[in-house]
Formats: sequence, C-alpha cells, structure tokens
Amino acid sequence: MHTNTAKDFSFTLLDGTLFKFSNQDVLVVNTASQCGFARQFNALQELHDRYHAQGFTVLGVSSQSFRKQEFDQPCEIAAAIKNKCNRVTFPITQLAAVRGKSIHPFYAWAATQVSLLGRPKWNFHKYLIGKDGRCITWFSSVTDPLAPNVIDAVEAALANQ
Repeated sequence: MHTNTAKDFSFTLLDGTLFKFSNQDVLVVNTASQCGFARQFNALQELHDRYHAQGFTVLGVSSQSFRKQEFDQPCEIAAAIKNKCNRVTFPITQLAAVRGKSIHPFYAWAATQVSLLGRPKWNFHKYLIGKDGRCITWFSSVTDPLAPNVIDAVEAALANQ
C-alpha cells in the first residue's frame, strides 16, 4: 500500500485510545523517559502549551529503539514521565519502534520523506508534520524544542492555513 501523508497512520496512546493526524500541526518526538534528553519534556510541554489553542500538538512516541531507555508498560511510562515533568498534557503513545524490523509504519513513511540525515539516530528526534499530513521538516535530538528554528518552523506551519 502506498501512503502519501501522515494521515494514513495512527498511534495507540498510553490510555489505549488512538491518535490520528487530523487538521493540526504536530511535532512528533520519539521519547524515552530514562534518556539524558528526557529533560526536554518540560520544553515540549511549554511548546505544546504555547501553540495548542492555535491547532498544534506535540506527540510523544515512547520508544525503546535506542538502548531500551523506556519502560515496557504504559503505567510505568506515564509514571516515569511524570517524574521528569510534573505536568504533561500532550499525548504520549505506547511503545513504538522508530527503526529496525518492527518499525512503526509512520516512521517507515517518515524515513522516505527526509534524507538519511533526517532519520532518528537517538531519542528525542523531532518531525514537524503539517495540517495536510506532510512532513515539513525535522530536528535532531540535540535541538531544544524551544530553539528559535523550531519556534519559527511551528509558527510558519500554523500560519499556513
């Protein structure tokens, strides 16, 4: 099956409900609560809070693809994230592979939308997906979610009605 946009995919959230891409801009971030980059949860929450009312959300994709730095069970993942950041209101998924044989279909698709450099090489890699479901850009793990280039990209996406 040939897929053209992120709207062709969904993720199962920690509470068992489905997340579908629909008419909002989404920053998709592969997360791992035991990773050194987990300090980014606070900045991701701030970014979500700043732009959510305008049609933007952060989607945290729990993953063990890099050194298994995430727990197995949804309740353990939620507790570990709460331990890192008291208030996370953006959606967090159950475990999903971002590379390898069992790669989640979204990540397999995203890999076709960017160069080899734009594929996740560690936890907290970020893809900005537009309202239309297309991949706008990506940011590496070391890029702070509140960095000017991230803010500029999110604001440009939001302005593109």
